[in-house]
Amino acid sequence: MAITLSSRYWPNSERQARWAAAIGSTYFPLSLNFDPGARFSGSLQVWETQSTALTLSRLRSTQLGYSRSKAQVSEDREACYLVTVPRRSEVHFEQDGRVLHCQPGGFIFERGDAPYRFHYASDNDLWVFKLPERALHGQLRGAERYTRLCFDAKRGLGRIFVDQLAMCAARFDECDDTARHMLLEQALSTLLMALRDDQRVLNSESSSLAALHLQRIEHYVEQQLGNPDLAPQMIADACKLSVRYLHKLFTATPYSLSEWIRLRRLEAVHRDLHDPYCHLSIGELAMRWGFSDQAQFARSFRQRFACTAKEVRAAASGHPH
Repeated sequence: MAITLSSRYWPNSERQARWAAAIGSTYFPLSLNFDPGARFSGSLQVWETQSTALTLSRLRSTQLGYSRSKAQVSEDREACYLVTVPRRSEVHFEQDGRVLHCQPGGFIFERGDAPYRFHYASDNDLWVFKLPERALHGQLRGAERYTRLCFDAKRGLGRIFVDQLAMCAARFDECDDTARHMLLEQALSTLLMALRDDQRVLNSESSSLAALHLQRIEHYVEQQLGNPDLAPQMIADACKLSVRYLHKLFTATPYSLSEWIRLRRLEAVHRDLHDPYCHLSIGELAMRWGFSDQAQFARSFRQRFACTAKEVRAAASGHPH
């Protein structure tokens, strides 16, 4: 059930302090700048599950400004991102010396691990999708590149993503925790597709040749992830690179090529284990995502998630024992 807060039920003298506390609890520590000449009002709804770190919220308020300092960033336990979708009026976002002005019909991708300012000059209604950095799991390299653009929410994948947020909110309470998890994960998948498919990121001055190659490699690997014969030579040939250069590209990333492929496969199995409509056995799922050695899969899965695939499926089904 959605958590709902509203300033309507708070004394005027407590509204600002209680709203600031609610914002900090829902997202991360922020400083708030209220309009001194107006009476503040706001409401906040939050949809989240026990099994995922993703959070969807709907924030409605009068004019307001938010800022994040280096000191506040240092308090975080983990890095997070916010995707903000204005529905009523324009929002202004400043980070790393850049200013974005996003109208309704668009959305922005905000880094929470760096200082920023965010404000709107009139009443607003926002969808906010919060995701921890670990939810990306190497799926979005150079995430800071995406904080420099406003994305289209009127058509294509951007529109599908925003429609999914609305559907999550509308049907969340009708679903069990497993289905809620899948709804939020599907919204994340669509968001990542929308971000990766935006040619402005690939063509921007900040995108080096290496980043372009990595983008092509990632796209090809995603298509071939279930192929047990996927190998460096196969990837290099498809992307018109040498195997040596292929491995060199990954020296500047947190994982080697083989580690990254294994991680992507493990995440795919983990995602399917939470899918209530997936009835494949664990062995079949491992094979589906390219694991030909069941013992190696079991060891890798336990190492990655600190539990067995069987335990994940049991917990997702609501029968932990």
